[in-house]
Amino acid sequence: MDTAATRTPPRKKGSWHRRATRPVQLWMIALVVLGVVHRWVPASTWTIIHVFTLGLLTNSILVWGQHFTETLLHRRPAEQSRALQVRRIMVLNAGIVVLVGGMIAAVPALVVAGATVVGGAVTWYVVDMVRQLRAAAPTRFRPILVYYAFAAAFLPFGAVAGAFMGVGVPEEWALRLRAFHLAVNVLGFVGITVLTTLVTFWATVSRGRMPEGQDTAAARSLAVLTAAVVAAAVSSLFGAWPVTAASLVVYLLAVLWHLLYLGRVSRSAPPREFASMSIGCGLLWLPVAVGWAAWLVAAGRVDDLGAVTVPLLAGAAAQILFGAMSFLMPTVMRGGPAAVRAGMVEMNRLAVFRLVLVNAGLVVFLVPGGTSWTRVVGSSVAFLGFALFLPVMIRAVRAQLQVIRETAAARAAGERPARVTADTPRPEIAPGRQRNLVGALAAVLVVVLSTGIALAVDPASPLRRTGESVAVSPTGNTTTVEVAAVGMRFVPDTVSVPAGDRLVIELRNDDDTTVHDLYLVNGVGSGRIEPGGSATVDVGVVGSSMEGWCTIAGHKAMGMTFQVRAEGGDPATGHGDHGGTGSGPAVAPTDAIDVLAPPSDHVVTRDPVLAPASATREHRITLTAEETTAELAPGVVRPVWTYNGGLPAPTLRGRVGDSFIVTFRNNGTIGHSIDFHAGDVRPDEVMRTIPPGEELEYRFTVTRAGAWLYHCATAPISGHVAAGMFGALIVDPPDLPGVDREYVLVQSEAYLGAQDEPFDMDKIAAGRPDLVMFNGHATQYRRDPLTARVGETVRIWAVVAGPSDGTSFHVVGSQFHTVYKEGGYLLKGGRDAFGGRDGGAQTLDLAPAQGGFVEMTFAEPGRYTFVDHSFADAEKGATGYIDVY
Repeated sequence: MDTAATRTPPRKKGSWHRRATRPVQLWMIALVVLGVVHRWVPASTWTIIHVFTLGLLTNSILVWGQHFTETLLHRRPAEQSRALQVRRIMVLNAGIVVLVGGMIAAVPALVVAGATVVGGAVTWYVVDMVRQLRAAAPTRFRPILVYYAFAAAFLPFGAVAGAFMGVGVPEEWALRLRAFHLAVNVLGFVGITVLTTLVTFWATVSRGRMPEGQDTAAARSLAVLTAAVVAAAVSSLFGAWPVTAASLVVYLLAVLWHLLYLGRVSRSAPPREFASMSIGCGLLWLPVAVGWAAWLVAAGRVDDLGAVTVPLLAGAAAQILFGAMSFLMPTVMRGGPAAVRAGMVEMNRLAVFRLVLVNAGLVVFLVPGGTSWTRVVGSSVAFLGFALFLPVMIRAVRAQLQVIRETAAARAAGERPARVTADTPRPEIAPGRQRNLVGALAAVLVVVLSTGIALAVDPASPLRRTGESVAVSPTGNTTTVEVAAVGMRFVPDTVSVPAGDRLVIELRNDDDTTVHDLYLVNGVGSGRIEPGGSATVDVGVVGSSMEGWCTIAGHKAMGMTFQVRAEGGDPATGHGDHGGTGSGPAVAPTDAIDVLAPPSDHVVTRDPVLAPASATREHRITLTAEETTAELAPGVVRPVWTYNGGLPAPTLRGRVGDSFIVTFRNNGTIGHSIDFHAGDVRPDEVMRTIPPGEELEYRFTVTRAGAWLYHCATAPISGHVAAGMFGALIVDPPDLPGVDREYVLVQSEAYLGAQDEPFDMDKIAAGRPDLVMFNGHATQYRRDPLTARVGETVRIWAVVAGPSDGTSFHVVGSQFHTVYKEGGYLLKGGRDAFGGRDGGAQTLDLAPAQGGFVEMTFAEPGRYTFVDHSFADAEKGATGYIDVY
């Protein structure tokens, strides 16, 4: 039998493979980097998926599809065709860069342009493939190779669908296009290409023989697969979901038929190397993912089809791709048997360890009932397993190049190569059983320990149950209820269940923008549910009534509580304080905070100097919601929610008539928004809450002068502002005179919750702040004072972010000769609005969200203290110094 899927005519060193596969290596590096920094990348999930599918998979398919076509047709193209093939790869990658860049930058025109270029490059590949097949002499595998062209022909249609989705379509069409996109791009382009390749490649990589009749059976199964993809795609566009489900079932049966013959190879040549084991794992995930997709469509859950992305792409496609690359790269790199063997040996390093990490990580990620913590652990472990391919590949290339150089040096020295016989000792390519066992145990240990730690610290974990459940005889019955999380409420917020019944809650997040979850006092929880998502919460056998709530910061205090009433059971358990924001005793009371001590050494004082307004009349700014930690007072470190990582957010400045174009990105874990008080705009669009990973553009023209606040307007607003999501926008009054020094101070309050909470809603409701700060830290301007010289005019802008308290801004020992408040002068150079002279002011009083400035001239050197003259607030940190020389 002919199993040599890698036998090709001789090529010169530096062949087109090296040039054509270079983008694959670059996209692989980009994917690893994205996996590390994805939290800070806009539309990160979409970006990672498409860097993999377009950057890595599509490039690999075009390169290796050409390779296998030449191999099995026994026909090498002319050299001028090589140049065109490389040029086609470059065009493809230019389109991918434009497409991904357009999506990240939210520029629909770039998305359409990139999709058009990608579709065009693949269409070019299809035309070239058809031309090669028609020109070739009949061979045994020619009927199979036709499906390379069929598979690739699906992608341009998927590119068109992707372009429409990138521009934006109504929700019903978005649902249909997503299903169409999945059918043609993943099942058609990727799935059929992979199965076409494995007809011959599986026997080669397994170092076995093809069974009789495999090529004939494969041609038939590939025809069924192609027809099933067409049917699934067309029916998706028409919304004929029963037909789509049936088509997916047919696709699944054809996959199993195809795998039947591949399994026969493994009987005589079981997988022993990383290449065959990785491909084998991917082939196990493929029918699981297709069957899952068919079930979702048949059950009317088409909007949940995104759930099969992980098993299809990570479980099946990625493992098959990396397995194939680990065999093909040393083979194509060549250099003689010894060099190829050296590369193969390195490619098998940590083989089982990597495979167990990937597959066990995917199982942990996908297991029903998992929490958000376990999903993070699962995805991180699987990512580590994939990422290890990169250093292993680098080691393999170096080892192979070393042998090639040593062989060339020996030949140059006139040495004859040693004769290789069957008795010549050679390093084993496949790792031995002992090494595989150690690798598997080590990987299992990593997975078990990391998952165990996640379960131990996750408040929604079954390991952290309160132990307050009451013994009851199970009835054997199950009560299933549907609950929606919407508008800061659970609907319904109370369910009744007969004592002894098992309770299952089908929870949907019907909010458009906000993440929710449900946590019950018996320790069962849903994990975080994205907008539009759903989860099944298996509460277990209910013996007593119990409480539940949403654990997202502030949501419980806004009314997101839930009651389970046991009919005929014991009284309610778990009432009172069970964690979550807004519950429990006050944490870190003010008298435990030293507001006279300096900040910690690592704290960098926020520069209070206000830069002059720039000459440009159009200001383009990017503000990114980021959730981090910060010191708020000496030794007091808490989670904070910020714009651009700072507390407060960047101070913006302009003049009347200037336009501001603000790109707002949400890199947080929950929904956030932004509200510019300086913008006279309709709020429902630009001030809407956007979910994590999304962004919007906020345009406005400032038509009135003032010291304006901007802040997050997502409920609970008081919590989001208290957590740090606020900043100032200064719009200069016309003819604002210059001064010697100009500062800006934004005053805010902090309501300290537990160590891992950004605020305490009970304290906010009671009006009991723990700290009152200027520019985000209670004591920074005691350590690093503002400065001035005697006789200089100093202007200090003040904006009150609140969320609840105002200020009475005062500088001890000085008087204000100019006071500007809320867009107008109260005093200007000592003159009031009625022309009175020699006036002065001692404070600038501002309510929450108000702003203004004061000007003063210091007559004597010394240290002056600025305070909020509401001394209860001053004693909570609202103080600082001005050193005058």
